[in-house]
Amino acid sequence: MHAGNTEPLRVGRIPFLVCAPYFHASLDGFPGVTFTDGPPQALNKMLASGAIDCAPSSSFEYARNAADYLLLPGLCTSGRGEVKSVLLFAQVAWESLDGKSIELSPDSDTSNALVRVLSRFRFGLHPEYVEPGTGGGVAAKIAIGDAALREAASGRWTHTYDLARVWQEWQGTPLPFGVWILRAEAARDKAESVRAYVRHLQTALAAFFENPSRGLDAWERRYPLPLLRIGALDFYSTADYVLTAAHQQALATYFDLCTQAGLLTAVPSLRWWGETA
Repeated sequence: MHAGNTEPLRVGRIPFLVCAPYFHASLDGFPGVTFTDGPPQALNKMLASGAIDCAPSSSFEYARNAADYLLLPGLCTSGRGEVKSVLLFAQVAWESLDGKSIELSPDSDTSNALVRVLSRFRFGLHPEYVEPGTGGGVAAKIAIGDAALREAASGRWTHTYDLARVWQEWQGTPLPFGVWILRAEAARDKAESVRAYVRHLQTALAAFFENPSRGLDAWERRYPLPLLRIGALDFYSTADYVLTAAHQQALATYFDLCTQAGLLTAVPSLRWWGETA
């Protein structure tokens, strides 16, 4: 940290069940850190504007503004086979969605882009994409996080697709929907706080999976669970938070496909905190 710099590290916190392993141990605060709650899409905007320094945010956001960012190594939000909370709901099979309307998620840039990529390159379709909150009459909708878990339990949809499973069956690799993004200037100006917080994240993850029930106790005191307790605990049976070489390859493939689809202007390189910090 530069001499005289006492500004806190500003961390975006996603109040979804999937992020409980990251944040369960810091709900009462962490020295030198302030937290701002929001869904991934809102945190993406805050990261891009510099309103926050760091967040477990959308992989797509990293690609969109990669020149401004670094990635925290070894950390991601993904799933083994399925992730359970990144879903496409449809009244007809995905293969029948050509020309039909898909309502985008208000919360996730990564998932919105992924459905476009899968529809075009996996299924050869060109649906109509409509903004969130359009209303009734859509053939399908994208939902993530706790909203997706609640929607899945509603029984309103004929078909439910776990986007992690669809991707992995197609590509053979797990896809990180979220990565820990750090603004490059925070790595420079708040280096000590970043190092301390990264150590805390690693400890918090290990502690959560040593005793998920205890971690959920802490989480539930702040955020209501979107599932019954047994379902919330089962949610973590396929959750994956370790960014491996296979995840990195999946990111590269996903970014390339997004570029081919015109969603990105170029395929970004992966730049890591620690290599420059």
